[in-house]
Amino acid sequence: MAKSTPFNPTPKKLTIAILSLLASSSMVHAQDDTTQLLPVTITDSATVPLQTSVPITNILQTANSETSTALRQINGVEASRMGGHGVDLNINGQQASQLNIFLDGAKIEGGCPNRMDPPTAYTELSSYDSITVIKGVNSVTYGSGGSGGTVLFERNAPSFEADKPYQGQINLGTSSNGLTQDINARVAAGGDKGYIVLQGSKKSADNYTDGNGDEVRSSYESRQGHIDLGWTPNEDHEFKVSYEKTYIDDALFQGATMDSPTSEGQTSRLSYKGDNISQNIQSIEVDLYASEVDHLMDNFTFRPTTPIASRLETPSNVKTTGAKIQLSSQVNHTTLNYGLQVEQLEKTATVQRPTGLTIFNLWPNTESTTNSLFLEGTTQLKANQTLIMGVRYENVTTKAKDAQATTDAGNSAYNLYNNTYTNYSGQTKTDDNNLNALLRYELQLGQNMDGFIGLSRTNRNPDATELYMARGGTSQWVGNPDLKPETHNQLDIGLSQKNNHSQWGVSAYYDVIENYILKDFAQNQTTDVNITGTHSIYLNKDATIYGIEASGQRQLSTNWLIGASANLTKGQNTTDNRNLSNIPPLSGALFAQYATSQWNATARINLAAEQTEVNQAYGELETPAWSTVDLYGQYQVNQQISLSLGVDNLFDHAYQNYLNRVDATSGNTFKVYEPGRAVWAKLSAKF
Repeated sequence: MAKSTPFNPTPKKLTIAILSLLASSSMVHAQDDTTQLLPVTITDSATVPLQTSVPITNILQTANSETSTALRQINGVEASRMGGHGVDLNINGQQASQLNIFLDGAKIEGGCPNRMDPPTAYTELSSYDSITVIKGVNSVTYGSGGSGGTVLFERNAPSFEADKPYQGQINLGTSSNGLTQDINARVAAGGDKGYIVLQGSKKSADNYTDGNGDEVRSSYESRQGHIDLGWTPNEDHEFKVSYEKTYIDDALFQGATMDSPTSEGQTSRLSYKGDNISQNIQSIEVDLYASEVDHLMDNFTFRPTTPIASRLETPSNVKTTGAKIQLSSQVNHTTLNYGLQVEQLEKTATVQRPTGLTIFNLWPNTESTTNSLFLEGTTQLKANQTLIMGVRYENVTTKAKDAQATTDAGNSAYNLYNNTYTNYSGQTKTDDNNLNALLRYELQLGQNMDGFIGLSRTNRNPDATELYMARGGTSQWVGNPDLKPETHNQLDIGLSQKNNHSQWGVSAYYDVIENYILKDFAQNQTTDVNITGTHSIYLNKDATIYGIEASGQRQLSTNWLIGASANLTKGQNTTDNRNLSNIPPLSGALFAQYATSQWNATARINLAAEQTEVNQAYGELETPAWSTVDLYGQYQVNQQISLSLGVDNLFDHAYQNYLNRVDATSGNTFKVYEPGRAVWAKLSAKF
């Protein structure tokens, strides 16, 4: 692990001075109002609190286009770093299966129980057109769970000029620290009746150097491609079939005891969107998908000093299939969105010797099926008042088919459950019926000011790891088949305003959680488990998570734009009177941008306060405060070619974010240093 560098306030003062100079000089450099500006490259929206929708191009102004790393630019979004690839999202203190990730209407689940490859690991940002981050719950129509938020990656149908039935784009990028090669290309052809889109990408990353000058294990190779075939018989109907494949090779992880020699994901999709269906049905959307991931991790391919007797590997396979049908009807002043959604998830993973001898069934052939019905109505009470009411019913069943199967080493998952939990029921199946609800009131207050208040009740069922994980040995990691679903009772409130020169927004939430699923050391519990020590177990607790966020921006002149954002979250395990794990401290960003018709330049300061409110009983480490400066700009050479240049972490600070990874197989805590200074360049050409 890299050595720690004490936080140095001197560079921080210098970075604030730089931003102050940029902002104050706007009066001197103001030009006349006829100047045509390039699109502003900020990433957050102050006009819709707790929801951010941005074009993908706006969040690629960074040295690293790894998906979750780039999404950190959005207020309230962080990600847990294990290496250079597969950085795992955290939104307002919630993560993993507390978040819903949809990739153009489909879902894909990673193959690593330790989340080396979360869903975003198989998401190439450059292949999408826009992304929407929803914090918390503002609709019951997206999917099951999603108590922490929903992330929608979306691809649009291409549009063509009358005399040009094709389009394309090639992007080339490189960085001095980490991602050395970033290539992606996209071509589309078609017309009024249909289209074809072909896209592919390739990334190569070396181990990066942190601000201490130490090398961090983070290299990887990735290749990805997808094809869309669309049929648009008229303006009211669109049919699309698509296929996507991703390969991730030689991925090293500083924050784990294993690396991943290979990981492969594929997704097939079929979708239909129709408008003006009939007098009673205004629109219909249908999404069908199937995805599969094969993942391998081991502790010897890239760690040759591992003794032969200690060498282990974990192959896994995950299959996800799903379908959603959503219809929309208008009844007087109310728009009804209703439909059904089904999803099935199958997971298998084993711990074995390189010879193939199986020691543990980590995921003992688990299966989860979710069947949902939903209805949501949006009623225009008055011209300035909207009421949204929604309800969602879910039946969720799970089972571990091989829980009682014995491995080559004589271990069974059932015995681990029975030996770990004091009152284990002996069940390896669950069957839950959940009722979720939403009530939201939106009000236009005049002077372009909007407000809202919302109440929601959301159930989040435990995932396969929380229920059925079965790793024994000297450091055990054991799921709990008797876990109950989390129930989130949340209040949201927000206010925003937008005018010709400025916009701002502030929002807050308070979430009371029944049966919060706590991952803990056995030694912290005295009544529910039969074991002690730093073995990892899961129990239901009561908890609260609450927070506030704010953002704003102001156009000082035709050329100058400044803005700021901030976010604060608190989380408490109220049953044990302890802090929850991985809760963000106060953090935020400041930026100033100068733009003309042909080029723009931006300075951004990223800030985070120290985090001392950690879950010490679970091995979490406190995090010092930090600040970094990013400088970047874009030059439009002509209508087809643009060049972007930048420097991330200009002053080469050594810092870690607040997220801790407590290794379930050893009890050790990993905190990985972020990259040091990185100079980067990107070239984009359209044709």
